[in-house]
Amino acid sequence: MENFDDPINCILLGAAIVSIIIGLIKDGFPRGLIDGTSIIIALGIICVVNSVNNYISEKRLAALINLSNVQEVAVHRGSVDECITIDGRDLVVGDLISF
Repeated sequence: MENFDDPINCILLGAAIVSIIIGLIKDGFPRGLIDGTSIIIALGIICVVNSVNNYISEKRLAALINLSNVQEVAVHRGSVDECITIDGRDLVVGDLISF
C-alpha cells in the first residue's frame, strides 16, 4: 500500500479503471479490457519492483546500523601485560580500558 502514496501510481490506477470502462462501452467484453488490463499489469510490475527495492534498502540500512553499533575497545583482562581488543558490548566488570 506504500506504493499508492505516490500520486503517479494513483493516476495510473484511475486511468486503468477509466480505460476499462470506456473500452467495455466502446468495444465490448473481451476487446475492451485490453488497454486497461495492460495498464494494471504495468502498475503491478511497478509496485513489485518498488517493494523489492524498499525491502533491500531497509535490510541494508539495518545491517549498517548494526555495524555502526560495533565499537572495538582495547582492554586489559586478567593480567595487566596482556592487551586484547573486544567489542564494547562484551565489556565486563574488572576490564581495564586502555586508551
